Amino acid sequence: MNHHSGLRKTSLGILATILFLYCSGTASPQNNGILPQTSDLKNTAELEAFFDGVISTFLFSEKLAGATIGIVHQGDVVLLKAYGYADYEQNIYLDPETSLFRIASISKLFTWIAVFQQWEQGKLDLDEDINNYLTAFRIPDTFDEPISLRSLLSHTAGFEDVVFELFLREDASIPSNEEVFKKRIPTRIMPPLQEAAYSNHGTGLAEYLVELVSGMPFEDYVEQYILDPLGMHCTTFRQPLPDNLKPYMSNGFAYRNGSFQAQPFEMMPMTGVGGASSSARDMLIFAEALLNHTRSDTISLLDSATFALMKQPVLQHAPNMNPALHGFLDIGPPHLRVIGHGGNTFLFHSVLALIPDHQTALFFSVNSENGTRVPSDILNKFIDRYFPNTGEKPETILLTTDYLKGFTGAYIPNRRSHSDLLKFAGVMNPVHVELKNNSLYFKDMWEKVFELIPTDSTTFAVRDENFLIGFNRPAGENAGKLYISNRPILAFDRMQRQYSVPHHLSLFIASIIASIIILIFWPWLYYLRKNYDRRPKALGNLPTFSKTVAWITALFIMLTFIALLSGFSKGSEIIFGIPAILRIGLFFPFAAMPFLLLMTWNSIVIWKTPKIKLKSRLFYNFANLIFLVNFWQLYFWNLLGWQY
Repeated sequence: MNHHSGLRKTSLGILATILFLYCSGTASPQNNGILPQTSDLKNTAELEAFFDGVISTFLFSEKLAGATIGIVHQGDVVLLKAYGYADYEQNIYLDPETSLFRIASISKLFTWIAVFQQWEQGKLDLDEDINNYLTAFRIPDTFDEPISLRSLLSHTAGFEDVVFELFLREDASIPSNEEVFKKRIPTRIMPPLQEAAYSNHGTGLAEYLVELVSGMPFEDYVEQYILDPLGMHCTTFRQPLPDNLKPYMSNGFAYRNGSFQAQPFEMMPMTGVGGASSSARDMLIFAEALLNHTRSDTISLLDSATFALMKQPVLQHAPNMNPALHGFLDIGPPHLRVIGHGGNTFLFHSVLALIPDHQTALFFSVNSENGTRVPSDILNKFIDRYFPNTGEKPETILLTTDYLKGFTGAYIPNRRSHSDLLKFAGVMNPVHVELKNNSLYFKDMWEKVFELIPTDSTTFAVRDENFLIGFNRPAGENAGKLYISNRPILAFDRMQRQYSVPHHLSLFIASIIASIIILIFWPWLYYLRKNYDRRPKALGNLPTFSKTVAWITALFIMLTFIALLSGFSKGSEIIFGIPAILRIGLFFPFAAMPFLLLMTWNSIVIWKTPKIKLKSRLFYNFANLIFLVNFWQLYFWNLLGWQY
């Protein structure tokens, strides 16, 4: 494996948590008011047979221990089923009625309902500066525009992404929301309501506001005002699980050495962000209430006008792209309006999708780490089978090759770290737009390639797929932004040269080579000259002091690289906490600084000393230059100091 592919796999492990695949959706402007034809969802035998085949295939191909699915249609549960194991070693099978799955960020829908309940009571204002509610800490006034609940609801607050301690070990104590934000507030990188960038901490702030104005811990609040009224008795936001629900919790599995191995229970601070556990049956209860404007029997969680507001757009990145809504994600293809949410922990991957125009909802979840992409694939297959696009395809246009070149390049997600030492993770796996044979091709971060068909000057249909690609391209310039229609709360920035991974890797490799020469070849050469080479030299060698300074500098540089590679080698494990070797390794650059300054001074002196061999002077200056560049790299990637 080369260095580039190794780092890519490490960052993919981190991005498995950072990049949630449920950020997918497409706007419905192209529906033109025409609903797609549907197959008969009331034919439950055919529906069950269809999903038996599809899910069984995924269980086998993706090495998944188990899955559960529920579908409700026009007030009836037409499918509720589970496949595989809750406990593989004990041979305990999943039960769709009672087996609990971690639903991760689907939890956010409960948080947004709680926010709107408090809004209806006049305790929260969607456009008020949230600092006016806070007393224990304050959001920095980085920009003139304050952050509001409306921007939190739509993920347009302008926060960077923070993943450190987004998950905790099973035996860890969970900090309160106040403790989370006293310790770390994400850096504000853009004004609010300008661009959508998915933010867990933004939702965590909204959850904390509910606690402040209600005077209740969120876990108590959601039980009293959402779960109990709906009769969701197999759902909890409590971590660890209450004793009465522990027996029903499905294990989360990793496939190792040919078998499924149960993993520890995943703990998440900011419970309303992703800490809920629920059964498929309970999620259908929730889905039915949402399809009925949050009403169930005689209770109603929200006024119907309030619930309608949750589905209204706040911001749209570009024409034909899905808008960011007030809490829901718009997650359907161009021909069909689908709203809902998805969620991923390391071990559980889920989606809840509502199709309001057909009074239909689907919940699906898997309990194995390999299933990251399966929920979105299941949803796509469900839509293709039962809600196919029977309308006319959008008209295509011809664009010149020179114009198409302006879209090509690498693009990195705007949901990434800017101020901590995981900055590199956001750029290690960019998406690409390439031009081949006068056609554009889109390559996603999993390196799957799609052909793009232009429908207007900045929008492209994706051949044989149900999503669009859009661009922000000012007149006369290359495209600066890329948008995926089924990810309405994510944008991609054109990668600038200073982020180029191959360039940075080349510089690091050059530094490693220079360090090896100084640390190993120089002492070996000194030994040979001292013991075996008696020939007189016309020109002198480097002074011993200069060599010693360079040797110490190279040693600290190498120790830094070794510590970084060791610290990041376990991929997403770093999210739970910074390894000790990485904490120690971040000291070595500071230890190297005085010696690097001495080396720089020696480089100037040596260069002015013609009695020293030219090749020795050239190498010494090259090594000094590359070490200086390394320090700039460490600073650029937030690896100079303890930035976590």
